[in-house]
Amino acid sequence: MTLTCKAYTEKRCQSCTYINDQYKEQIEFKVNSLHKLFPIEKFNDPIKTTTFDGYRNKAKFVIGGNVDNPIMGIPAINNKYTVSSLIDCPIHDSDLNKIAIFILQQIKNFKLTPYSIDEKKGEFKYLILTIGRKTKDVSIRFGMRSLETHLRVKKLMPLLQNRFPQVKVICFEVQSKHAALFEGESYYLTEQKYIQHDFDNFTLLSSTTNFFQINSDVAKNLYDTVYNRFKTENINIAIDLFCGVGGFAFSMARFANKVIGVEISKNAIDCAIEMKHHKVEFYCDDAHNFPDYYQGEIDLLLVNPPRRGIGKEFTDLIFL
Repeated sequence: MTLTCKAYTEKRCQSCTYINDQYKEQIEFKVNSLHKLFPIEKFNDPIKTTTFDGYRNKAKFVIGGNVDNPIMGIPAINNKYTVSSLIDCPIHDSDLNKIAIFILQQIKNFKLTPYSIDEKKGEFKYLILTIGRKTKDVSIRFGMRSLETHLRVKKLMPLLQNRFPQVKVICFEVQSKHAALFEGESYYLTEQKYIQHDFDNFTLLSSTTNFFQINSDVAKNLYDTVYNRFKTENINIAIDLFCGVGGFAFSMARFANKVIGVEISKNAIDCAIEMKHHKVEFYCDDAHNFPDYYQGEIDLLLVNPPRRGIGKEFTDLIFL
């Protein structure tokens, strides 16, 4: 099966590089690539997605055009100073696209002037939407150049929540730098700061800025894989490094007597700690410092690093 995408066909977006390949061929290519890197390992049962459209729980848009004709999407392929529309992305959860379209329609009404990369002026720089697994709770991040539009976004908020009651978190972010950055100083317009993601055996929270697996069904399969692999073994102490909001930690708590999670992102750790669990302890620190939190014998060490990997120094540390 392949995915049909008008944005790809029209060359507004070319992000899904293998969109024209059958999914089976994509999996085979990835498995073969792993075999070349790790020839002695076996990858017999790779985790696969269960859906090909609407699976992405996060939508990130840059804002372009002008206040009368705004555009919401991604930087154009052939001109970094312009924006190509992407509010019809088929891999976004459909609710996110609907909310994005509504906000796009309100830009002129609330005078949320799009930021011009070329001219370095304007206010509205980016919009990021996230939706919770099963709960369908939504968080919205308005990325602005300054506080100039703060009151206008605040006035937009009740209109937005009346139309979409699932919007639980709205955050106004100030990012003044002339750079492709999607995070700034946060001003929450709602009392609620987290959205909830319900899995079968535990619940996770995510804030507006911490990392969360964009395919919630794949995340569930990852957590279940760890549980099914070790559920019958005698695991006393388990360590989850780069633990994020605690998905693997809570999964391991189903079979381990004690779990320790270490993560450098305070936002992620705040989410993890909020979901109190008598078997799990979380610490906000560099993962390299995990021996500071347990000096005894470790039965299971799970490492889920960022994209850059762990490097030789960290590899030497965990294999001492």
